[in-house]
Amino acid sequence: MHKEGLFIARLLLGVPFIVWGALKLRGDEAKLVPGLQALGIPDAGFFAYLIGVCELVGGAALVLGYPVRTASVLLGVWCLVTGYDAHKGNITELLKNVTMAGGFFALAVAGPDTISLFGGAPAGIFAYLP
Repeated sequence: MHKEGLFIARLLLGVPFIVWGALKLRGDEAKLVPGLQALGIPDAGFFAYLIGVCELVGGAALVLGYPVRTASVLLGVWCLVTGYDAHKGNITELLKNVTMAGGFFALAVAGPDTISLFGGAPAGIFAYLP
């Protein structure tokens, strides 16, 4: 049951990021651009697409199960930063991001288990990635 539970956790945490990333890459990034411009980020349109790519790739890494620890830590930090930056005025949204970060950090500790790409233990050059 342990490996199935970790697989379900990876799906529940990864699929929303795949969807959010795909939406941003399909034109939904326009909603993000004004917020990025307000932060003073140059070329906010490019960074909105970059955010979409990061979300899509991070979510896919979780669902596939490789590299789960790296993707989990990065997405956990991502949730904390975006929660503070974008949702600090809305306590419910801020706590949602903090909760997701907790799930990501727990998944980073647990690892992918065997229902994953490479069966949780990659070989060759992939074995050097965390």
